[in-house]
Amino acid sequence: MRNRLVKYGAIGFILNAAIYLITEFIAALSTNQDLGYVYSKQFISALGVYPGQIADGVPNNFSPLAIVMNLGFIVTAFGFSISYALLLYPKFKDRNTKLACSLMMVATLFSIGSLLVGLFQGGVPNQASLHGIGARLSFLMGNLTLLLTGIFLKPNHKIYRLTAILLSIIGISFAFLLQYTITNNLTEVAAVYERLTVYPITTWQIITGIIFLKESIQTKRNLSPKAKKENKDETK
Repeated sequence: MRNRLVKYGAIGFILNAAIYLITEFIAALSTNQDLGYVYSKQFISALGVYPGQIADGVPNNFSPLAIVMNLGFIVTAFGFSISYALLLYPKFKDRNTKLACSLMMVATLFSIGSLLVGLFQGGVPNQASLHGIGARLSFLMGNLTLLLTGIFLKPNHKIYRLTAILLSIIGISFAFLLQYTITNNLTEVAAVYERLTVYPITTWQIITGIIFLKESIQTKRNLSPKAKKENKDETK
């Protein structure tokens, strides 16, 4: 049962990352703008501004499929926490229940941030403040999830742990650089910095899913009657 939950969590992380990237791409395509311009000059949240809404810095009716982007934010918010609860929470609980609950809370705060981003649009009057809170929550809590996972996971996942820590450092660094660019109105690079804050989290989900899915499959093979028989024969 435990191995099955790990498998579901691993698949969940892979699907979650795929859903996020696909919904962003679909929304970007719907703008009929050059994709290089969309990805390098417009914030991700600009793709979530609905036609007819007026938002600072976003061209009018920029994203006809804004609903797709916002559904991406909302679906992946739930997907992240569910996958974390299935896959990583039990691993930390084996070590320390309080640690597991604390890390689960960090992952949940990321999900709350993503929900706010999907429900309230950036730059839109009466919505921008909640969107901003959500964006900052998701940026920081998402990358903090990577960092803490890398620090506290069992030592037998050394390369994975180092990768998680490295990705978190990249994401957190660009989160602060993003805030600096916004404060100083350096709009030329802000969208790039935003994606370099978000994509480490997405990359980590894919890596996490692949590594633990392979581990789950290997564990299942080792527990199969055939494998047990072979191991028994080798010990004779």
